[in-house]
Amino acid sequence: MSLLNDTLDEPNGVNGTTKPTEIPVTSIFSNFVAHVQPDVMTSPIRERLKEYILDYIGVTLAASHSSDSTEPICNAVKALGGQTGTCTVIGKGKGYTPAYAGLLNATLGHTLDFDDTYAKGTLHAGVTAIGAGLTQAEVLNLDIDINRFLLAVAVGYEITCRLGRELGNEAYARGFHNTSTAGIFGAVATISVLKSLDVATVSNAFGLAGSKAAGSMQYLENGSWNKRLHPGFAVHDAFQCVALAEAGVLGAAKIVEGARFGFLHAYSPKQDKDLSYLVSDLGSRWEFLETSLKPFPACRMTHGFIEYAAKLGRDRGYTKAADVKRITLSLSPNNLLVVGARTPNKVHPENMVDAQFSAYFTTANSFLYGSDNGIKCYEGNRLRDPEVRALTDKIVCVADSSITQFGSRISVEYADDGLGVEEVDITFPLGEAQHPFTRDQVDAKFLSLVNPVLGETTANGIKDVVDHIEKHTVVELLGLLY
Repeated sequence: MSLLNDTLDEPNGVNGTTKPTEIPVTSIFSNFVAHVQPDVMTSPIRERLKEYILDYIGVTLAASHSSDSTEPICNAVKALGGQTGTCTVIGKGKGYTPAYAGLLNATLGHTLDFDDTYAKGTLHAGVTAIGAGLTQAEVLNLDIDINRFLLAVAVGYEITCRLGRELGNEAYARGFHNTSTAGIFGAVATISVLKSLDVATVSNAFGLAGSKAAGSMQYLENGSWNKRLHPGFAVHDAFQCVALAEAGVLGAAKIVEGARFGFLHAYSPKQDKDLSYLVSDLGSRWEFLETSLKPFPACRMTHGFIEYAAKLGRDRGYTKAADVKRITLSLSPNNLLVVGARTPNKVHPENMVDAQFSAYFTTANSFLYGSDNGIKCYEGNRLRDPEVRALTDKIVCVADSSITQFGSRISVEYADDGLGVEEVDITFPLGEAQHPFTRDQVDAKFLSLVNPVLGETTANGIKDVVDHIEKHTVVELLGLLY
């Protein structure tokens, strides 16, 4: 489904790059969202979506019952009047307005930092696409065909991932969190597909979303809960933008591609944005299928270290900081800023968010205790563990411009001189297509998260419904999730 003008020659105004003369990205996206039909989805796309939905449900249910931020955020939603509707919040039950149900479902889905990740955009697309999709489909109730629900989620993923790819990791240097800034556009797309909105309404909703796109990386200063709320804000505001557009409110034109004030120009200093790739082959090339599932509840940038630190440490019988002289962690310059800066709250984190975004802590914990201890590793006794802290003091993080996306390198110099130095290049962390997370692993992760919350019987029932979702409705599925 191509709506791209083939004219190629002159600068398009985005960071001075030389690309197609005039590529009306917003218009092309709006036409795609308004006209796309379920027949574009192949069986592999459907099966991959089921894995993403199952994974999202697992991490959301776990967060609804285990996170320190959940109760305060839910209390705030109640105080704001968010419990005056009929919509479902996963793990919390019915009775919420659509916008606030969307806020909580997306926030809880991101709370444990265990949700799916798209490497090229350094973002989490599922929490906004699925969070918005479940809520809007529930509002429409039985009027929505399950095939349209799956399509809407796929389109939301796709818009978010494509925008994230062009924002790139460079957007983080400008202080923006791609998950939320790109995610609001994906959420608008998902809601719009479900409501079968026309081109003009979708375009206005996108235009309004450009003024609501937000998500500050300043949360890294103190491990704040802003990060968890980012996709929740995006979904909440997407419902507002769509409602305003449906009422006839005019949104900004050319919001994505605007050369002076548009979204891509304002939110990312990336120099090689490619607007032709951004809009090409919509409906036939699905960029979001490269989204990976997380094996560990930590920033994706640390996953290679978590996997291999365990193999180089605990798996070999090394369980003391004294077993090591030095560990060197190499990662891209942009990733170094996020997880490798040598600040006190990263070297010796005091809370879960700081620890999840610390290459020092995640590596030391995995080296000493293995990679399979899940969110338990963020409990106070582990954060203050003297062995972990002694080992983080021996870890050095360095920037390497040859490393891209979520690649990394770990080098361990053992205390025993006879062991020397062991170094591993980690091009792709576990979960990427090149180093896949298998369906058995997806199921095992889901059950490990849901069994403690709802019990094994209900957990298996949820998995069966998702695996055979074509035989069910979204309302049936949501009825199992609290």
